[in-house]
Amino acid sequence: MMPIIRKISNYLKAYLVRGVMRFMSMENQIIYMVLNCSSKKIAPRVILPATDYVVKQIKKHIKVKDYGKTSRGKYNETSISIVSSGMGAPATAMVMEALKRAEVKYIIRVDYCGGLTEDINIGDIILCSSAICGDGTTPHYLKFDDAYPQVDADSNLTSIIKEDLQSQGIPFLVGPIWTHDAIFVEPPELIEKAKNQGAIAIDMETSVVFALGQLFHIPTASILIVTDNPGTGEVFTEKITITPKVFQNLDLIIDRILAILAGIK
Repeated sequence: MMPIIRKISNYLKAYLVRGVMRFMSMENQIIYMVLNCSSKKIAPRVILPATDYVVKQIKKHIKVKDYGKTSRGKYNETSISIVSSGMGAPATAMVMEALKRAEVKYIIRVDYCGGLTEDINIGDIILCSSAICGDGTTPHYLKFDDAYPQVDADSNLTSIIKEDLQSQGIPFLVGPIWTHDAIFVEPPELIEKAKNQGAIAIDMETSVVFALGQLFHIPTASILIVTDNPGTGEVFTEKITITPKVFQNLDLIIDRILAILAGIK
């Protein structure tokens, strides 16, 4: 049987939670459930990484204060939040739902991806023009007729990033990305299918970011660093593919995205 102290503790927790939630709108309840903070703590401009390492790297570029599962700081006097999407489409959808309710205005995904073509090298920068939905979450939001539906990045926000990188002389590639659900299950037939649909890279989150960005009328973009290339057999689970270029370009991209978000009027 459960000890009496634990029973009392659980009763008090439930009582306190009910008391707090009673004064929240449904929108704020969802934000608290997903991000463990109020909407007031989330800036209108958001960087959306998926991995803990990228979150930590962004925090080295901007002094932040943590609020629940989010962080917020100022870059050139502009408030910017760092919000982890978690890994995979379902987790990303939950976070996007919370960000919608927090009335976020811009979202840029910064993280990693795998390359799919021979001209893509480890450490290259990929600016995603669109995402091919190989995941199981996006179809719950948008009804598609195509077998392999595609959702576009926000053209204006993506153009701003493209022009900024070009003005800084930073090399990058632009093209569609294939989003799927299983990072450790990328058989040759899946890779070939993605390449046949025009994808130059593969990840687990971008399609949901673009789809829900469109649905919620939030401009979204995705810029990623290549850590391996399943298309050529350079898979990070089988051989060491991480090079200094991966970290250097991630560092560079974080600087540029912070400046871009701070400069949007």
